[in-house]
Parts: sequence; structure tokens; C-alpha cells
Amino acid sequence: MEKTVREEIINLLIEAEDGLTAKEICNALALDPRREREVYEHIVAIAKIVKRKGLELLMLPPRCKNCGFEFEKPKASRCPKCKSERIEPARFIIR
Repeated sequence: MEKTVREEIINLLIEAEDGLTAKEICNALALDPRREREVYEHIVAIAKIVKRKGLELLMLPPRCKNCGFEFEKPKASRCPKCKSERIEPARFIIR
């Protein structure tokens, strides 16, 4: 039986030592990079699924590479502090 995209993402995030970005998840699953937004939607559902299994989805928040500002939401494009667009993307991991 073939696994669903969510099951594959869960397996990737459990095995990842340093966590994965949405882009890295797309690459690992050979998904079109334009489906990155879909990966974020799956991650919201995955947080609830793994919680029922006694696990936890953790997010290392996006950070500005210029000034170090940490964002609260997983998707960020411009730093409100220094206006830089050099943003390190959020990383996700399941423990």
C-alpha cells in the first residue's frame, strides 16, 4: 500500500536530525517546488496527528540572516526590524 504525502512527511521529520524546511521536504519527496505552500498546510495537520501519537512537531522559527530577528510564524519574507529579505526558513522536526 502506498503512503500518503502526510505519512511520508511525518517519516521524513521523524528521521531528520536537524529538521527540514518546506523546500527540503519538497525535494526529498520529489514534489514540484511550487507545492511548498501545500507542505505548510500538511504541517498544520501533521502537528495534530503526531500529538495524538504522543509525539510533538517542533518548529525552529525563521530568522533574519542580517540581524537575527526571529519570526513567530513559519513563513516570512521580509524582516520587520531591518527590512532585509535574507530570511533563513523555518525548520520542522518531530520528537
